[in-house]
Amino acid sequence: MKYKRQQKVNHKWTDEERAIVRRDYRGTIASADAIANNLGVTRFAVRGQAAKMGILRRRSPPWTRNELKLLEEMIPRYSVGQMAKKLHRSPNAVKVKAVRLKLKFRARDGWYTKKEVCEIVGEDHHKVQKWIDSECLKASWHHDRRPCQAGMAAWHIEASDLRDFIIKHCAELLGRNVDLQQIVWLLTNSVNSERRSE
Repeated sequence: MKYKRQQKVNHKWTDEERAIVRRDYRGTIASADAIANNLGVTRFAVRGQAAKMGILRRRSPPWTRNELKLLEEMIPRYSVGQMAKKLHRSPNAVKVKAVRLKLKFRARDGWYTKKEVCEIVGEDHHKVQKWIDSECLKASWHHDRRPCQAGMAAWHIEASDLRDFIIKHCAELLGRNVDLQQIVWLLTNSVNSERRSE
């Protein structure tokens, strides 16, 4: 939602406008934009007023049963970012809740797509493709169809192969957006599986 960038110089807030901020502000950009559009001010003015009123940061609302059910259904199929958008929550909130519920991240019967690996290791697809081409990271064609730009097929990367790559080439993981929770889950889950099989 776009918000209006123009506002009157030295806008004087009325009690009614402050009441709207107190009632509708949820600590999110979306709620600030909605209020800004309604009152004809900027998002920053709304957040500034919320700060003065002591409501700039609010705790996330409690998870509903429906949200928890959706999270459980989506987690094997979607990335954290996609789930956060669908649930209207922050990526961190989704990660924390999933860890607390001991849910697996994105492992489809023990394999990942190249895009998911990119998100886990915090690198773009060019870097991950170099690892695949050099055979540092083992990958196969899903359903024997070579992946292409049209997106009609996907790279199939086994969780065990990704784990081996992370252990052997951990110095390569320099991306700022490394998904540490997923990596820790991947490593510890594999270790636990090995112990069970002994």
